[in-house]
Amino acid sequence: MITPVVFLCSAGAAALYATGSLQIKRSLNAGAPPRRTIAVTNIAMALWALPLFFISRGDFELTAWLTAVGAGVALFVGRIFSVKSLEVGDLSIVGPLLGMKTLLVAIFSFATGQTELTGWLWIAVILATVGVIMIQRGPRKFSKNRRVAAYYAAGASFLFALCDILVVEARGQLGIGWLSPTLFLTVALLVPLLGKHHAPPKEAAKPMYLGSAIMGFQTSLVILLIGITGQAVLINVVYSSRALWTVVVDRFYGRGEGVAAFFKWRLAGATMLVGAIAIVIFQR
Repeated sequence: MITPVVFLCSAGAAALYATGSLQIKRSLNAGAPPRRTIAVTNIAMALWALPLFFISRGDFELTAWLTAVGAGVALFVGRIFSVKSLEVGDLSIVGPLLGMKTLLVAIFSFATGQTELTGWLWIAVILATVGVIMIQRGPRKFSKNRRVAAYYAAGASFLFALCDILVVEARGQLGIGWLSPTLFLTVALLVPLLGKHHAPPKEAAKPMYLGSAIMGFQTSLVILLIGITGQAVLINVVYSSRALWTVVVDRFYGRGEGVAAFFKWRLAGATMLVGAIAIVIFQR
Protein backbone atom coordinates (compact mmCIF):
# COMPACT_ATOMS: atom_id res chain seq x y z
CA MET A 1 0.00 0.00 0.00
CA ILE A 2 1.38 3.40 -0.96
CA THR A 3 1.17 6.17 1.67
CA PRO A 4 -0.52 9.52 0.90
CA VAL A 5 2.77 11.42 1.20
CA VAL A 6 4.57 9.12 -1.23
CA PHE A 7 1.61 9.27 -3.62
CA LEU A 8 1.52 13.07 -3.61
CA CYS A 9 5.28 13.33 -4.09
CA SER A 10 5.18 10.83 -6.98
CA ALA A 11 2.28 12.66 -8.64
CA GLY A 12 4.02 15.99 -8.10
CA ALA A 13 7.18 14.65 -9.72
CA ALA A 14 5.08 13.58 -12.73
CA ALA A 15 3.69 17.10 -13.14
CA LEU A 16 7.17 18.58 -12.79
CA TYR A 17 8.42 16.18 -15.45
CA ALA A 18 5.96 17.59 -18.00
CA THR A 19 6.87 21.17 -17.10
CA GLY A 20 10.61 20.49 -17.25
CA SER A 21 10.37 18.55 -20.50
CA LEU A 22 8.51 21.41 -22.16
CA GLN A 23 11.28 23.82 -21.20
CA ILE A 24 13.95 21.41 -22.46
CA LYS A 25 12.04 20.98 -25.73
CA ARG A 26 11.81 24.76 -26.15
CA SER A 27 15.52 25.17 -25.53
CA LEU A 28 16.36 22.51 -28.11
CA ASN A 29 14.06 24.16 -30.65
CA ALA A 30 15.80 27.49 -29.93
CA GLY A 31 19.21 26.00 -30.73
CA ALA A 32 20.53 24.69 -27.41
CA PRO A 33 23.12 21.93 -28.00
CA PRO A 34 21.73 18.58 -26.78
CA ARG A 35 25.03 17.72 -25.11
CA ARG A 36 24.94 20.96 -23.15
CA THR A 37 21.38 20.26 -22.08
CA ILE A 38 22.28 16.77 -20.86
CA ALA A 39 25.34 18.06 -19.01
CA VAL A 40 23.45 20.81 -17.19
CA THR A 41 20.62 18.45 -16.21
CA ASN A 42 23.06 15.85 -14.89
CA ILE A 43 24.84 18.41 -12.76
CA ALA A 44 21.51 19.71 -11.47
CA MET A 45 20.53 16.20 -10.35
CA ALA A 46 23.79 15.85 -8.41
CA LEU A 47 23.33 19.22 -6.69
CA TRP A 48 19.79 18.36 -5.61
CA ALA A 49 20.88 14.96 -4.21
CA LEU A 50 24.14 15.96 -2.50
CA PRO A 51 22.56 17.25 0.77
CA LEU A 52 21.21 13.74 1.43
CA PHE A 53 24.79 12.63 2.16
CA PHE A 54 24.54 14.42 5.51
CA ILE A 55 21.10 13.10 6.46
CA SER A 56 20.81 9.30 6.41
CA ARG A 57 23.78 7.03 5.73
CA GLY A 58 23.87 3.33 6.44
CA ASP A 59 27.00 1.22 6.69
CA PHE A 60 29.23 1.40 3.63
CA GLU A 61 29.24 -1.85 1.64
CA LEU A 62 31.33 -2.08 -1.52
CA THR A 63 29.02 -4.31 -3.56
CA ALA A 64 26.00 -2.16 -2.80
CA TRP A 65 28.02 0.99 -3.55
CA LEU A 66 29.05 -0.43 -6.95
CA THR A 67 25.39 -1.22 -7.58
CA ALA A 68 24.60 2.46 -6.97
CA VAL A 69 27.37 3.41 -9.41
CA GLY A 70 25.82 1.05 -11.97
CA ALA A 71 22.46 2.74 -11.45
CA GLY A 72 24.16 6.07 -12.14
CA VAL A 73 25.64 4.78 -15.39
CA ALA A 74 22.23 3.50 -16.51
CA LEU A 75 20.66 6.86 -15.68
CA PHE A 76 23.43 8.74 -17.53
CA VAL A 77 22.92 6.83 -20.77
CA GLY A 78 19.15 6.94 -20.34
CA ARG A 79 19.29 10.72 -20.06
CA ILE A 80 21.14 10.88 -23.40
CA PHE A 81 18.42 8.82 -25.07
CA SER A 82 15.69 10.86 -23.39
CA VAL A 83 17.02 14.20 -24.63
CA LYS A 84 17.58 12.78 -28.13
CA SER A 85 13.96 11.62 -28.20
CA LEU A 86 12.81 15.13 -27.24
CA GLU A 87 15.03 16.54 -29.97
CA VAL A 88 13.27 14.63 -32.75
CA GLY A 89 9.76 13.94 -31.40
CA ASP A 90 6.72 15.73 -30.01
CA LEU A 91 6.60 16.01 -26.24
CA SER A 92 3.13 14.43 -26.21
CA ILE A 93 4.59 11.31 -27.85
CA VAL A 94 7.96 11.10 -26.13
CA GLY A 95 6.72 11.72 -22.59
CA PRO A 96 4.11 8.95 -22.60
CA LEU A 97 6.46 6.51 -24.37
CA LEU A 98 8.82 6.86 -21.47
CA GLY A 99 5.93 5.44 -19.45
CA MET A 100 6.95 2.02 -20.80
CA LYS A 101 9.31 2.15 -17.85
CA THR A 102 6.31 1.24 -15.67
CA LEU A 103 5.88 -2.16 -17.33
CA LEU A 104 9.62 -2.82 -17.36
CA VAL A 105 10.00 -2.02 -13.67
CA ALA A 106 7.15 -4.44 -12.88
CA ILE A 107 8.72 -7.20 -14.96
CA PHE A 108 12.19 -6.64 -13.50
CA SER A 109 10.84 -6.48 -9.94
CA PHE A 110 8.93 -9.73 -10.41
CA ALA A 111 11.86 -11.47 -12.12
CA THR A 112 14.35 -10.49 -9.41
CA GLY A 113 12.00 -11.33 -6.56
CA GLN A 114 11.99 -7.78 -5.22
CA THR A 115 8.21 -7.69 -4.98
CA GLU A 116 5.18 -9.93 -5.31
CA LEU A 117 2.77 -8.49 -7.87
CA THR A 118 -0.94 -8.97 -7.26
CA GLY A 119 -3.44 -9.49 -10.06
CA TRP A 120 -4.73 -5.96 -9.68
CA LEU A 121 -1.25 -4.51 -9.92
CA TRP A 122 -0.62 -6.44 -13.14
CA ILE A 123 -3.86 -4.96 -14.50
CA ALA A 124 -2.61 -1.50 -13.56
CA VAL A 125 0.67 -2.11 -15.36
CA ILE A 126 -1.12 -3.39 -18.49
CA LEU A 127 -3.48 -0.39 -18.49
CA ALA A 128 -0.51 1.93 -18.30
CA THR A 129 1.20 0.15 -21.18
CA VAL A 130 -1.88 0.14 -23.46
CA GLY A 131 -2.37 3.81 -22.71
CA VAL A 132 1.19 4.50 -23.80
CA ILE A 133 0.60 2.64 -27.09
CA MET A 134 -2.54 4.67 -27.84
CA ILE A 135 -0.66 7.90 -27.35
CA GLN A 136 1.74 7.04 -30.18
CA ARG A 137 -0.86 8.04 -32.77
CA GLY A 138 0.20 10.99 -34.92
CA PRO A 139 0.31 12.47 -38.43
CA ARG A 140 1.73 10.13 -41.07
CA LYS A 141 4.06 12.78 -42.40
CA PHE A 142 5.80 12.73 -39.03
CA SER A 143 5.96 8.93 -38.87
CA LYS A 144 9.72 8.76 -39.42
CA ASN A 145 10.45 11.18 -36.60
CA ARG A 146 7.87 9.42 -34.43
CA ARG A 147 9.61 6.11 -34.99
CA VAL A 148 13.07 7.45 -34.22
CA ALA A 149 11.77 9.22 -31.13
CA ALA A 150 10.08 5.97 -30.06
CA TYR A 151 13.35 4.03 -30.34
CA TYR A 152 15.19 6.57 -28.22
CA ALA A 153 12.36 6.73 -25.67
CA ALA A 154 12.16 2.92 -25.45
CA GLY A 155 15.90 2.71 -24.82
CA ALA A 156 15.61 5.40 -22.17
CA SER A 157 12.71 3.54 -20.53
CA PHE A 158 14.73 0.33 -20.30
CA LEU A 159 17.71 2.09 -18.73
CA PHE A 160 15.57 4.11 -16.33
CA ALA A 161 13.81 0.91 -15.23
CA LEU A 162 17.18 -0.77 -14.71
CA CYS A 163 18.27 2.21 -12.63
CA ASP A 164 15.23 1.89 -10.36
CA ILE A 165 15.76 -1.84 -9.85
CA LEU A 166 19.42 -1.29 -8.94
CA VAL A 167 18.35 1.39 -6.46
CA VAL A 168 16.07 -1.10 -4.71
CA GLU A 169 18.89 -3.66 -4.67
CA ALA A 170 21.32 -1.23 -3.01
CA ARG A 171 19.02 0.61 -0.62
CA GLY A 172 19.05 -1.94 2.18
CA GLN A 173 22.79 -1.84 2.75
CA LEU A 174 23.76 1.71 1.86
CA GLY A 175 20.91 3.86 3.07
CA ILE A 176 19.66 6.83 1.06
CA GLY A 177 22.50 9.05 2.32
CA TRP A 178 25.07 6.94 0.47
CA LEU A 179 22.85 5.73 -2.33
CA SER A 180 21.38 8.88 -3.85
CA PRO A 181 24.54 11.07 -3.78
CA THR A 182 26.63 8.19 -5.18
CA LEU A 183 24.19 7.64 -8.02
CA PHE A 184 23.90 11.28 -9.03
CA LEU A 185 27.57 12.13 -8.55
CA THR A 186 28.32 9.25 -10.94
CA VAL A 187 25.98 10.88 -13.45
CA ALA A 188 27.73 14.24 -13.00
CA LEU A 189 31.25 12.79 -13.20
CA LEU A 190 30.42 11.12 -16.52
CA VAL A 191 29.57 14.49 -18.11
CA PRO A 192 33.06 14.90 -19.69
CA LEU A 193 32.32 11.81 -21.81
CA LEU A 194 29.77 13.91 -23.68
CA GLY A 195 32.63 15.82 -25.30
CA LYS A 196 32.79 19.54 -26.01
CA HIS A 197 29.58 21.48 -26.20
CA HIS A 198 28.99 25.13 -26.99
CA ALA A 199 27.00 27.59 -24.92
CA PRO A 200 23.34 27.88 -25.96
CA PRO A 201 21.99 30.90 -27.84
CA LYS A 202 20.64 33.65 -25.60
CA GLU A 203 17.01 32.77 -26.31
CA ALA A 204 17.66 29.10 -25.47
CA ALA A 205 19.57 29.64 -22.24
CA LYS A 206 16.67 30.44 -19.91
CA PRO A 207 14.44 27.46 -20.83
CA MET A 208 17.49 25.15 -20.81
CA TYR A 209 18.58 26.09 -17.29
CA LEU A 210 15.02 26.23 -15.97
CA GLY A 211 14.13 22.88 -17.53
CA SER A 212 17.35 21.30 -16.25
CA ALA A 213 16.70 22.50 -12.71
CA ILE A 214 13.14 21.13 -12.77
CA MET A 215 14.13 17.81 -14.37
CA GLY A 216 17.02 17.43 -11.94
CA PHE A 217 14.75 17.97 -8.94
CA GLN A 218 11.97 15.62 -10.04
CA THR A 219 14.42 12.85 -10.97
CA SER A 220 16.23 13.06 -7.64
CA LEU A 221 12.83 13.09 -5.88
CA VAL A 222 11.68 9.87 -7.57
CA ILE A 223 14.96 8.11 -6.74
CA LEU A 224 14.64 9.35 -3.15
CA LEU A 225 11.12 7.91 -2.86
CA ILE A 226 12.18 4.54 -4.29
CA GLY A 227 15.28 4.48 -2.11
CA ILE A 228 13.29 5.15 1.06
CA THR A 229 10.30 2.88 0.41
CA GLY A 230 11.59 0.22 -1.99
CA GLN A 231 8.19 0.42 -3.76
CA ALA A 232 9.54 0.86 -7.29
CA VAL A 233 6.47 -0.57 -9.04
CA LEU A 234 3.83 1.40 -7.14
CA ILE A 235 5.75 4.66 -7.41
CA ASN A 236 6.27 4.19 -11.14
CA VAL A 237 2.59 3.54 -11.77
CA VAL A 238 1.73 6.85 -10.10
CA TYR A 239 4.67 8.55 -11.80
CA SER A 240 3.35 7.38 -15.18
CA SER A 241 0.70 10.11 -14.86
CA ARG A 242 3.36 12.33 -16.45
CA ALA A 243 1.92 10.98 -19.71
CA LEU A 244 -1.34 12.81 -19.03
CA TRP A 245 0.48 16.00 -18.12
CA THR A 246 2.78 15.92 -21.17
CA VAL A 247 -0.21 15.54 -23.51
CA VAL A 248 -2.03 18.48 -21.93
CA VAL A 249 1.07 20.69 -21.67
CA ASP A 250 2.15 20.00 -25.25
CA ARG A 251 -1.36 20.65 -26.55
CA PHE A 252 -1.79 24.04 -24.95
CA TYR A 253 1.75 25.32 -24.43
CA GLY A 254 3.93 23.42 -26.91
CA ARG A 255 3.37 22.57 -30.57
CA GLY A 256 -0.41 22.87 -30.27
CA GLU A 257 -1.18 22.88 -33.99
CA GLY A 258 1.01 19.88 -34.67
CA VAL A 259 -0.66 17.65 -32.10
CA ALA A 260 -4.23 19.03 -32.03
CA ALA A 261 -5.64 16.52 -34.55
CA PHE A 262 -4.56 13.57 -32.41
CA PHE A 263 -5.08 15.20 -29.05
CA LYS A 264 -8.20 13.14 -28.23
CA TRP A 265 -6.47 9.84 -28.96
CA ARG A 266 -3.47 10.77 -26.91
CA LEU A 267 -5.59 12.11 -24.08
CA ALA A 268 -7.65 8.88 -24.06
CA GLY A 269 -4.47 6.83 -23.80
CA ALA A 270 -3.15 9.02 -21.02
CA THR A 271 -6.47 8.70 -19.19
CA MET A 272 -5.95 4.93 -19.09
CA LEU A 273 -2.87 5.66 -17.04
CA VAL A 274 -5.04 7.49 -14.55
CA GLY A 275 -7.12 4.32 -14.25
CA ALA A 276 -3.95 2.40 -13.50
CA ILE A 277 -3.09 4.91 -10.81
CA ALA A 278 -6.55 4.54 -9.26
CA ILE A 279 -5.98 0.80 -8.93
CA VAL A 280 -2.69 1.44 -7.15
CA ILE A 281 -4.35 3.88 -4.74
CA PHE A 282 -7.22 1.60 -3.75
CA GLN A 283 -5.55 -1.81 -3.87
CA ARG A 284 -5.21 -3.73 -0.63
